[in-house]
Amino acid sequence: MKEQNIRRIFTGLLGVVVARAVFMGINPFAIGYLAVLFMEPKGRILAMVMVALGVITSMGTEGMIKYLIAIIVFSIIVSMIEYRSKKITIWSMSGLAAGVTIVLTCFYSTLSDNFLNNVVMGLAEGIIVFVSALVFHKGLEPVFHTRMKGEALSNEEIIGLATIGGVIIYGIPDMNALGFSLPLTCAMFCVLLIGFRYGAGFGAVIGAACGIIMALRTGELNQLGLMCMLGIISGSFREMGRIVDFLAYSGGFLILGELYKNSRFNLEGFGVLISCAVLFFLLPKNLVYGKSMKDTEREEDVYIHQNLQNIARGKLRDFSESFHNLSSTFHTFSEQKEELDKLDKRVLFDQLSEKLCKDCENCSYCWEGHFYETYEGAYRIMEQVNENGTISLNEIPGEFASRCICLNNFLEEAKRSIELARINMSWSNKLAQSRAAIAEQLGEVANIIDDFSMDLYKPSDDEEKSKKIATELRRNHIHVKKVAIFEKRDGKIEIYLTAKTDKGRCVTSKEAAGIIGKAYGKQMRPFDGCKKVIAKEMETFTFVEDTDYTVYTGFARMNKEKNPVSGDNYSFLNPDTGTFIMSLADGMGAGQGAYEESESVIELLEQFMEAGFRKESAIKLINSIMVLRDKEEGFSTIDLSILNLYTGYCDFIKMGAAATFLKKANEVEVIYSTSLPAGIVPKADYEIVTRKLYSGEFLVMATDGVVDCIPGEKKEEFIAEFLNDLKTNNPKEIANSILNMALEQNGWEPMDDMTVLVAGFWSKA
Repeated sequence: MKEQNIRRIFTGLLGVVVARAVFMGINPFAIGYLAVLFMEPKGRILAMVMVALGVITSMGTEGMIKYLIAIIVFSIIVSMIEYRSKKITIWSMSGLAAGVTIVLTCFYSTLSDNFLNNVVMGLAEGIIVFVSALVFHKGLEPVFHTRMKGEALSNEEIIGLATIGGVIIYGIPDMNALGFSLPLTCAMFCVLLIGFRYGAGFGAVIGAACGIIMALRTGELNQLGLMCMLGIISGSFREMGRIVDFLAYSGGFLILGELYKNSRFNLEGFGVLISCAVLFFLLPKNLVYGKSMKDTEREEDVYIHQNLQNIARGKLRDFSESFHNLSSTFHTFSEQKEELDKLDKRVLFDQLSEKLCKDCENCSYCWEGHFYETYEGAYRIMEQVNENGTISLNEIPGEFASRCICLNNFLEEAKRSIELARINMSWSNKLAQSRAAIAEQLGEVANIIDDFSMDLYKPSDDEEKSKKIATELRRNHIHVKKVAIFEKRDGKIEIYLTAKTDKGRCVTSKEAAGIIGKAYGKQMRPFDGCKKVIAKEMETFTFVEDTDYTVYTGFARMNKEKNPVSGDNYSFLNPDTGTFIMSLADGMGAGQGAYEESESVIELLEQFMEAGFRKESAIKLINSIMVLRDKEEGFSTIDLSILNLYTGYCDFIKMGAAATFLKKANEVEVIYSTSLPAGIVPKADYEIVTRKLYSGEFLVMATDGVVDCIPGEKKEEFIAEFLNDLKTNNPKEIANSILNMALEQNGWEPMDDMTVLVAGFWSKA
């Protein structure tokens, strides 16, 4: 809003100069410009005052009165039309302004001797008012209306702006006291600036407009061609910088002035050139330098990239919503039963009565003559069988036993029906459990898609950084074709560089990372999959923001009873630049079966985390997969430590896992878990604990085979005390020491598969 007000004030103030553009005793541009300003209702009063001021300062009494009346009449008619809620288009506004001008001119013609001549002049002036209003409107459109970044001006808008500029120059008064022509200086400066900023084509257009105006002011028609030539010269040398361009422009100015000795170019040249030089070199860079083709192409690339990202995010959100809906649908059908409900019992009762009593010879006697006693007795039998699985003869109501001639068959069928119903309920619960697991999977897929839509990289618009990186690399003999800087979701930077070396040199990507980091102001390093050397072939390299911390690891393990394979599996993983993951899984039991369970858990964890899944999603998906397996005891513990190498924060995630130990300078913290292993219940039962780690601290993870070797109840406290007394900074030695200590406590006999993982955490500073 503030910017719009500034634009209205600026265009209104220009009305003073435009209204001074009088030729042949008429002032059509004043009324045409006023008509355009009236298209914006908020700036009308200022526009009227400024145009009137221009008329007063440039015309005689008779002409001044005529145009002041035209301004007042025009504003009244516009107000009356708008009062009736009628919207006025630019064509109507232009026609109205032209009509008012023609009518007033004809009225004034009746007071003069040369009536016919004045009428023709009035019609010509009206036509000029109409055409100039349309042209001015096109020129002011980019001023009044905010445009998209990088959007080019149309040909009509360029011509409109050039015409307005020419009229303004025509309206500038001569100030002879300066020693040179102010209008000529303005014209020359406009041609120089526009040609340098936008190129030879624009320079020629503005040169033609300014040339026509100067020809009208001075009567020298050759100025049209001279101005066009200067516009072309200014645009042709723009790539060489301001100094070279101005020298070429000055040379052209002086040569053309010498060719046309009677031209004002020659007479006032030095004063004009000095004025242009002062203005040209004092203007800020952002006003002088236009956008090169490379800049425009880059803006288009960024615009396309941003739009593609928005489209991708929208589609991903649609997919996510669909998966959420599917998950909700499966959840509604996943309710499990613990006991037969009343409806189930009623259905069983009806089926039993229909099967045994329908063809019995005592059916009418029991169910018609003694309905209530028979119903109560049969229902009590069903209840007793449902509760205890059987029923004795003395528990049967006496009246029912005396009347029923098929009692034994009734009892056997009741037992069979209840047992069959329980089997059906068990299978139904298993199906419900499977549906619940599938619902969890669909829900997590939806969450993953949501998360992925937020992980799309954001391109950086800091062009100065890109230029600085390219400049520094060129100084080190690396020829850069393109630099792309992206900001990740966590605010970290990735830089993609397409480059090669000059003159057969070879530069390592590590050296290039140092140069890039110095230019950007952050420590950078080559991406893990990046080529090690920049050579003479143009290739793309990736550089990432370096981490503040590093990790060194060690492990030790022992199989139970000399089994060829261990039921424990582990991994050390760097899924991305700033994350380190230590994972440990303990399959149920020992041997090949336990090994397969824990191996599948670790493999799935690695795949999910490397793909960028959230830790919660990875855990839930693995749990639901294990729930859906056919094996009766397909369980496995999951123990995760996820360390952020930028911040030092670590997330400990446990599902049925043994305690984790955090060895600090003077103490050892124990992180316990009371959750269930993966694969037992459909809804994942896990715990997350977050701690801040400092340089020199160690993470120790172990399976229950290590902890169970320690005698007594305070097993974790014993291990913590042992760790606190341990005086080594080697992760491998720490792991071996813990394993040997546990074996020694149990007589060197492993109670279960034993695995110890250790990670040492150090600052790079």
